[in-house]
Amino acid sequence: MSTVPVAWLVARAAGLVAFGLLTLSMWLGLSMSTRIFAPRRQKALLGWHRTLVWTGLSMVGLHVLALLADPTIHFGLAAVLVPFAAPWHPAAVAAGVVTGWLMLMLALSFRFRKWIGQRGWRRFHYAGFAAFALALGHALVAGTDLHGLGGQALLAFALGPVLWFVFLRLLSPRAKRAVSPA
Repeated sequence: MSTVPVAWLVARAAGLVAFGLLTLSMWLGLSMSTRIFAPRRQKALLGWHRTLVWTGLSMVGLHVLALLADPTIHFGLAAVLVPFAAPWHPAAVAAGVVTGWLMLMLALSFRFRKWIGQRGWRRFHYAGFAAFALALGHALVAGTDLHGLGGQALLAFALGPVLWFVFLRLLSPRAKRAVSPA
């Protein structure tokens, strides 16, 4: 039995954990925007949402470091930081790179919320859908563990609640705003 490089195992595990944390953050963010939880819980949920994003980013960092250390794939710094610079599955790796950058920008947006404004911050958070879709594509195409039934199960498990929350939000009646007299 041949030995598997530890860096390759760490890269796979960190990538899957990062995807899991991004998925949980997405579910939590959507649950807050659909207001299925009581308003008194919103502040605590927002804290968990931010924590999940930063923890996911730390796993993305570990994923990147492990890929750089992996002796079998030979990725350089450009391959993990610049979209389409990877020699192996350039489009799938680019999806992961763009996801990482989007996650970082979304995480940093919490710090700039007062300058962006609530409306701009919420609109910017639509990029979370792109990050999620790109991460899912990256996991399914570049991920070596997700071919076949495992990938289909991941797709259903991760995407199902996201679609449910989106449809819930689209189909739920919105509270009417009070119109102030002019």
